[in-house]
Amino acid sequence: MRHVDVLIVGAGPAGTACAIELQKVGHECLLEDRAAFPRDKLCGGGLTPKAWLLLEELFPNMKYEYLPVQHMQAYMKGRYLGQYTLQKEIRVVQRRTFDNLLLQEYLQAGGQFEQLALDHIEEPGNGKIVATMHNGEQIACRYLVGADGALSRVRKYLYPDTYRGILILEQYCQRKNDDIIIELSPEYKNGYFYIFPNQQVDTVGYCDTNTSMDKWENGKLREGYIPEGRLHGAMISTVIDYPMHDHIMLVGDAGCWGDSLSYEGIYYALATGQAASRAIITGKSFSEKSKYLLKKKRHHDLAARLLYHRPTLRIVSVIGRCQHFTSRILNRYIK
Repeated sequence: MRHVDVLIVGAGPAGTACAIELQKVGHECLLEDRAAFPRDKLCGGGLTPKAWLLLEELFPNMKYEYLPVQHMQAYMKGRYLGQYTLQKEIRVVQRRTFDNLLLQEYLQAGGQFEQLALDHIEEPGNGKIVATMHNGEQIACRYLVGADGALSRVRKYLYPDTYRGILILEQYCQRKNDDIIIELSPEYKNGYFYIFPNQQVDTVGYCDTNTSMDKWENGKLREGYIPEGRLHGAMISTVIDYPMHDHIMLVGDAGCWGDSLSYEGIYYALATGQAASRAIITGKSFSEKSKYLLKKKRHHDLAARLLYHRPTLRIVSVIGRCQHFTSRILNRYIK
């Protein structure tokens, strides 16, 4: 049996953010992922200002390619509302390249990474956690960080009945757009259609509480786009309905840390990964180190309940035409 102080399961932005912060102070950790990098990841790839500013703090020397987006367009049931100017750009990245770059930054800093797949977890006592891999190897640790995505095995071990979330559908299409485009509708319960431009292709996606192929196939935003690949699907949950654990911490999608209004995930992935590393380094509880994030997320949850309420959508269809006012609200939300 191998022994490490911290085992991080999942090498996406949440896992690498936690690992790089531990590596900076010389804290022993092992980062593992079932996938070989670079690997594909379903995601629009938008870094909001709060996300890319935090990224610069965590990875100050990292250079990465992105498409700067300065405008967002909105539709309501196929009817155009307006174009809104962003004070600070949203940086759209290709997740396959971006996630691999984060991992390489960690490795260049001297970090340990192995391609391993978690099978099951045990807690035999004495403050030890034992993770058994698919190859039969056992790794004992004092801290276990679950950063293994929306269908997290770590979360399933802790809380097997946690809400799995909603289904997101995405497809890559030929490049034809420069703005982020969203379409709201009372038919999309707690969700929306979206188009994210990228360097080579556009990402067309959709989700709501009851994602269905009928809604996907009839989506107005898909009209005129020619698919360049198969349809992809993934789960995302934004409902934190479980108590925090001090020695087994759930970060990013594994901990349901998605924005319940926009379904943005990269900011919370980076921020919760950082919070987990600070809890380990200081010996404080994860709930204490993520208190600010929980407060921020509660505000986002409230905003989502208001926006996706049918009467509110009627108001949005009116005030959305006021581009200056809507731009101010939008910029306040993403900063």
